[in-house]
Amino acid sequence: MPENFRLHDWQASKITNDLDAHENPVEVSANARHHSPGYTMARYGRRRAEGAKKLAASGASRIGLSSLV
Repeated sequence: MPENFRLHDWQASKITNDLDAHENPVEVSANARHHSPGYTMARYGRRRAEGAKKLAASGASRIGLSSLV
């Protein structure tokens, strides 16, 4: 394994991928051993969508677009 590998990073990716695939949040939360599905959704439920928006906004500003339509 790489020196900078962290198990938590892998777990976070797995949780995000499962939620993006519309897996049952209760099961995803239980598999992650979180105390509640609400905690799982609050922490991981919107990460990809927000990241995609930030990336799109960054690219738009680089090419001179003032906003995304």
